[in-house]
Amino acid sequence: MRELDKLAADLRAGRINRFDFLRAAAGLGLTAAAAASALDPFNALSVMAATNPNVTPAHPKMKSKYKIGFSQSELNNGFRVTETDSMAQEAKARSNKYTYQFTNAHSDTNQQVTDVNTLIAAGADLIVLTPREIQPLRAATNAALKAGVPVIEIDRTSAGKAGVDYVTVIESNFIEQARRVANWFIANTVGNLNYVELLGSTGASPAIDRHNGFHAVIDKFPRFHSLGAQDGDFTLVTGKQVMTNFISKYGSKIDMIYAANDDMAVGALQALKQAGITKKMYIGSIDGSRRGIQDVADGVFSVVVQSNPHFGPITFDTIDKYFAGKKIEPFIQVTDHIYTKVNAKSLLNTGF
Repeated sequence: MRELDKLAADLRAGRINRFDFLRAAAGLGLTAAAAASALDPFNALSVMAATNPNVTPAHPKMKSKYKIGFSQSELNNGFRVTETDSMAQEAKARSNKYTYQFTNAHSDTNQQVTDVNTLIAAGADLIVLTPREIQPLRAATNAALKAGVPVIEIDRTSAGKAGVDYVTVIESNFIEQARRVANWFIANTVGNLNYVELLGSTGASPAIDRHNGFHAVIDKFPRFHSLGAQDGDFTLVTGKQVMTNFISKYGSKIDMIYAANDDMAVGALQALKQAGITKKMYIGSIDGSRRGIQDVADGVFSVVVQSNPHFGPITFDTIDKYFAGKKIEPFIQVTDHIYTKVNAKSLLNTGF
C-alpha cells in the first residue's frame, strides 16, 4: 500500500511522530498491529511498543494547547459529582495549556464506549476515563489505541495492562480500603455477629475489589456470619431498597452492615428508621462523604474509609508529565484517610 509506505518513510525520517503515524494508519483502515507489521514484519511487537501512545516516555508532538477529553461514567452520587468538579476546576486552572471536553455516560456502559469514540473523533490528544465496567470498556481503550490517542484511567480500571492498553491508572487501593473496614470490625466488636453487605455496581472494579478485600479478612473469623449480599449500585435510593429487602427477610437478626460506599450506607440507615428498627448496629462504609464522616462523629456509623474523589490535581499533574515526555508509573495510588469516632470531627473538612 503506497500510502502506508509513505507514512512509514515519513516516520523513519522524523517528519511525523508515532501518534501521527497511528492516526493516519487508522484512517487507512489499518489496526495498530497491521501498521506495525507493515513497518517491520519480523519485529512487529517491538514496533507496536514503539508506536504505542500509552508507552512512556512518549515524546508526543509539541502543540501550543492539547485537547483533553474526560469520559465520566455517571453523576448519580456525591463522589462522581465531586470528582467531575475537581477535573473541571483543574482544567480551568490550566486553560493556558489545555482545552477540555467532558462527557457523561449516565450509568450506561455502551454509551461510555460511544462517548470515548466521540472524544476521539473530536480530536482529543489524551482521554481520561473512569470505566464503568471492567470488560466492556476494553472496546473504548482499543479504539483509542487504534487512533493513537493515549488514555489515563482514574478511580477505576478496564481490562488490559497499564503501559500497553492505557498509560496508567490513578486510583485508591480498593482492596485495602475494604480490608481496613473489616479490620476495624474485628478489633472493635465482640461475640457472634450477623451482617449484610451492600455491593457496588456489578462489573465495576471498586465493587469487585471492595467485596473481595472485605471477605479476605472477615471470612477468617467465623464469629461473623453473612446473611446476604446484594447490588446497591453505589446509590442511596438503591441502597435503601436493598436494605429494605434485608429487613423484610432478616429483621432484628441483623447486627452489622457493610456498604461499599457512603450513599448506600445512608440509604440503609433510612430503611432502618423507616422500618422502626432502633437496635444499635455496626455500620461500616467507604467513600468519605461529609455526611458519612459526620455520622461517624455522631456515633451513627462505626467506621468510614475515605476514597478520595479529588482527582483533578493529580490527574493533570500526570498529564503534564506525559506531554513533557516523562516516564509515568503504571499505577499511581491515591492516599485515603480512615475515619473513626476518635478523629472524624477533626477531619470533617476532608469530606466531600
